[in-house]
Amino acid sequence: MITLYQYLPAWTVPCISPYVTKVAYYMKMTGLTYDTKPQDLTRLDKDTPAGKLPCIVDTDGTAVNDSTHIIEYLKDKYGDKLGEGVTAQDQATMMAFNRMIDEHTYWVAVIQPRWRETENWEKYLRIIAGTDDVPAGLRSFADDFRFRILNEFMNGGWGRMPADVIYRRARTDIDTLSNFLGDKKFFMGDQPRWVDAPVLSILRHIVDTPFNFDTKDYAGSKKNLVGYMGRMKDKFGI
Repeated sequence: MITLYQYLPAWTVPCISPYVTKVAYYMKMTGLTYDTKPQDLTRLDKDTPAGKLPCIVDTDGTAVNDSTHIIEYLKDKYGDKLGEGVTAQDQATMMAFNRMIDEHTYWVAVIQPRWRETENWEKYLRIIAGTDDVPAGLRSFADDFRFRILNEFMNGGWGRMPADVIYRRARTDIDTLSNFLGDKKFFMGDQPRWVDAPVLSILRHIVDTPFNFDTKDYAGSKKNLVGYMGRMKDKFGI
């Protein structure tokens, strides 16, 4: 059985990482059976090439990192169950949206509210700890990990932007997803495709979170996105 290494589940998602959630959703959508194992964060840099999750270990011991690489690996090995009738142009469109979500929306609509803003960070830390009384050792470790994330945020240029600029960019991404979806049943049309996994993951990590930020309310106001999330829940239980 495939093993998916993850952080911990929370609110409506199987993992607090949108990237791990994306892989879990893809496997649910394709009917691949898997189990999960919690990642020891103190060994994250040793256990993973990039110091990040997700990581899967296949039944033959093959280890694969990076959410997009994992999906490509699973398609190649177990068949592209969501790919019937997909054109090269469709594939290019899906990859472009996947890159937007992974390399832009994630930073402006997940990292900004969850890691940069102190009120939301304190709420997030309590979710991670599973208690309002966060042990001192865990707080120290989590604060160090937060510094690491925010250092990446700063080096990428996002941390130099004020919150209103970042959230304006986040709302533009939400508009882009909503406008492309339109009145389609799934993101690419009448049939679900692999891109529905990252699209649904980022929406769940924005709309369903317990954090307070304007993009959450903005995305929740898009009736077609909320309807799409409901259809994915009804069809795949995700």
